[in-house]
Amino acid sequence: MIKPKILISEDEAIIAEDIAASLADLGYETCAIDSGEDTIDMIRELHPDLVLLDINLRGDADGVEIGARIKDEFHIPFIYLTAYADRATIDRAKKTEPDGFLVKPFDEKSLRSAIEIALYKHDNSNKETNGAATSPKDQEVATDYIFVKVKHRIIKVHYSEILWVEAYDNYSFIVTADQKYLVSSTLKDMEHKLPSQNFVRVHRSYIANLDKIEALEENSVVFAKGDIPIGKSYKKTLMSRFNII
Repeated sequence: MIKPKILISEDEAIIAEDIAASLADLGYETCAIDSGEDTIDMIRELHPDLVLLDINLRGDADGVEIGARIKDEFHIPFIYLTAYADRATIDRAKKTEPDGFLVKPFDEKSLRSAIEIALYKHDNSNKETNGAATSPKDQEVATDYIFVKVKHRIIKVHYSEILWVEAYDNYSFIVTADQKYLVSSTLKDMEHKLPSQNFVRVHRSYIANLDKIEALEENSVVFAKGDIPIGKSYKKTLMSRFNII
């Protein structure tokens, strides 16, 4: 089995060496370690499968600038590493659409999860580009889960486990029978991410999993765990999804 090649762009030598040691333990190959000065040239020369990129590199270009160039020029996954970054830097970083963030210090489990998800997303993206998957509906059929970041861990949550999704300012709660996960996506974003054949907006603040609904009342949807309201403007669409006799 070919080991994924990973380039580390980190200007703290001790941290970079620790990361390289962890990658070796996890079965990855570190193809290069760079302080940020020559990262772009190294990518051209070595063709890594993924880049671990310190967001706060010191030099002519910081990590965000390098991340933007990776996105535009190479189309390979990259993950930002950060111990601390101010709000403006984070906002800049988000616009480069990285494949993940790892907050230092992180353990090997978090490192593995972030890398595996980034490589998986990139592989699926390539399949779409090459015609293996032709529409969002194909993607819905191909997977039956999403990943949820909880502190420093990324957890797989199957669609079949979700009861409903609830808006919380610019975030959302994913509610299952025994857990409630806070995720950094708006309800509108979640509506696009969840398969439409199973999930439907029932209120401006709620999305329901149709397969988990136990009953419908005049103004609420009932689940085994509790109930959520039905908005007047969503009621007709909701009712049309059921075979009512």
